[in-house]
Amino acid sequence: MENMVYVTSASDHTLVMFVPEMHLSKTWTKRGQRYPFTRDQLIEAYYNPAIEYLFKEGLLVTDDKEFLKAVGLMTEEEETSVVNLTPDLLNRMIKLMPISDLKAHAAKLSRTQLTELGEYAVHHYADLKLDRIDLLSKITGKNILKAIENYKAAQEG
Repeated sequence: MENMVYVTSASDHTLVMFVPEMHLSKTWTKRGQRYPFTRDQLIEAYYNPAIEYLFKEGLLVTDDKEFLKAVGLMTEEEETSVVNLTPDLLNRMIKLMPISDLKAHAAKLSRTQLTELGEYAVHHYADLKLDRIDLLSKITGKNILKAIENYKAAQEG
């Protein structure tokens, strides 16, 4: 089964791959859920703008280098252009990762992944230092401190 490509959800939200002309419909309901596809089937589905968006934004990921090269998501020189944000990596990024590493890692993330990082920081605000909150605000383009205050208010009321 060397022609099979496994596609994994990198999002906590429900994702749908629906290409009616190919009779293709898959739904990912949680992060880490995987479905197998043939490489040819996935390459053909990729040219649907919605499917292309899911891959380019890092919501769906695969480690199949041949597929990534075929659709232009990876060149011959680079390893991968999409970072799979696991809960462990998100936690490490907001609390433990050195500032220089965090900036370098954030530069590799798509806009959607940066939004997800911001949401994760808001929901896991305990033990966050103010300098880290300011940096995350700059990186994500979201006022994390204000979002934490709103989140706390919503939890209490």
